[in-house]
Parts: sequence; structure tokens; C-alpha cells
Amino acid sequence: MKLKYITLVLCLGIFVSCKKEAAISEPDFNVTGYKLIITLDTLGNEVKQVTFDFSGDAAVVSFYPGILGNDYAYREGRILDVKALLSSFSTTLNNGTQDNQLTVMASSDFNGTYDINSIHAASWTDITSRYILNVRDASASLPSGTVNIADLLADGKPLYFAFRYICKPQSTNGVNSTWRIRAFSMQSQTDLGTATLATLTTADWKLVNYGTIVDANRGAVIESSGAIRFNGNHMNTNIQTESWAVSKAFQIDKTDMGPDRPIAIKSTINPRLGSYSFNYSNPGTYKVAFVASNANYEGQTSVVREIEVTVP
Repeated sequence: MKLKYITLVLCLGIFVSCKKEAAISEPDFNVTGYKLIITLDTLGNEVKQVTFDFSGDAAVVSFYPGILGNDYAYREGRILDVKALLSSFSTTLNNGTQDNQLTVMASSDFNGTYDINSIHAASWTDITSRYILNVRDASASLPSGTVNIADLLADGKPLYFAFRYICKPQSTNGVNSTWRIRAFSMQSQTDLGTATLATLTTADWKLVNYGTIVDANRGAVIESSGAIRFNGNHMNTNIQTESWAVSKAFQIDKTDMGPDRPIAIKSTINPRLGSYSFNYSNPGTYKVAFVASNANYEGQTSVVREIEVTVP
């Protein structure tokens, strides 16, 4: 009986010892500072190399440099917003005397049926004043300037861009003028950069004329160069006409990019990490995070060490 008792006590002692050895200690890991030098990468491009110094140790260390895709603040996920919707075009204005014939419009409730009834039924915002339009008989096409129209976006709805031209009876309002639209561009801007959504030739313009266009090649016409031309009747001048060039739908939605990921810089098989260097390409202030972890079969414990880095 005594032998059995002693054996049981020894086994219990071994079990308690194993439990103590299995306890996970919090990593004794800290970032003590950083230094920055300007150097060249393997391609010969100038980069700002930041070297971080550490004290203590951890079994596993991961690094978030604070850049897009590797930012600790977005470790649970990142929704990419459209920061700007950039529009531009150029115009010429020739001949005639009628003023204020061209209007720049946008709608988020147009139903996508390109006929005058559907166009009239939609709510259109007049954004002409946001752009620079040409003056009559200028020798060159005039850029409108690049204009952000993101404020016109409605959640879950497409945006349509349009030009409207109205020619009133010319005997009482003056001779019609000829407008041409060139160099159209629509771009979306996000944290990932700028993406082209359409050009003059890819905006898929649909032309709609209202009123009796009785003269050939009058109203809204797309020329062989791709330019959109607007003018009124040449012979039957006392008929009021209304002409539209309406773009395709621009569906601008938020994008779920998923979680930002860390960069693994030390594993359990690596020796103690005393420092780590990372190359930044762009100037800015970065919120850097190191996640240090110790683990065994029972789980893990981690600490997060953050430091702000200023790159000139």
C-alpha cells in the first residue's frame, strides 16, 4: 500500500510540474525606437529605410507597417470608399448668337430607358456652373477643368452624366450656335489610386432628340472623330428642338477589401530578433504595430506594441 501511495504522489507531482511548464508567459517584447536612412532598393530606386530596434523576445512576431493592405487599424476588415468621382471634358462654341444653349446634367434616378419621356421623368441636377465652358468662335477647344461630382452619388444607385442642348425658335431668339464636346473623362478615386471609368468613346452616349429635326445632321450627332456635336435646324429655323447625349450608367459602390494582413518577421524557429528594417516609398506619418506572441498546445498570449513613424 505504501508503494502505491508513493507512486500516486510522484505521478501527481509530475502532472503538476507539466501543468506549470505548459503555462504561457506574456512576451517580454518592446520596441525601443527606430532610425531612418535614405538608401536605394534592388532596382536602384530611392527609398526611406526605417530600422526598428527591439528589447526582449517572443516566439512569433508580426509587423504592420501602417500602409494600405498592412495597417493594424484595419485588421478586422477594410471598406474602400470612393473619395472622388472626377469628371472633365472640353468644348468649342461656333457661330450663331443664341446663349445658354448647353447644359451639363447628372441624375441618379434616370431609369436607363433612352427616350425623351424617361429623360423628362428623371430628376436631373444642373451642374453646368461647376465647369468652364468655351466662348464663341474661340480658336481652340477649352478644357472644362476636372470636377469632383461624388456629392451626386446615391447609395445603391447608378449615376448618369448628360449634355442637354436647346435651340429656341431662331427668328425671335437668334441664330443657333454649334457646340462640340471632346476629351470626356470620368474617373473614380480611392485609396488604391485613380481608375478610369470612361472616355469620350467608351461612355456609350445615347442621343435623344425632341422636336422635329427636319434638316439632316442637326440636333445631337456623334462625328467621325467621336466628338458630340449639337446644333439646331438650319433651314426650318422656327422649330424648337431639345437634344440630349446621355452616358451609360456609372455604378459606383463601396468595395469590401477584407482584412489588412501583417508581415511575418519572426517564427518560433528563428533566433531572437534584435531589429527589423522596412523600406517606405512615400513620405508620411505611419502608425506601425508589432504583434508579439508566445504559444503552446493550450493557446497563445500576445502583446501589441505601436509606434508612430514619420517619413520625410
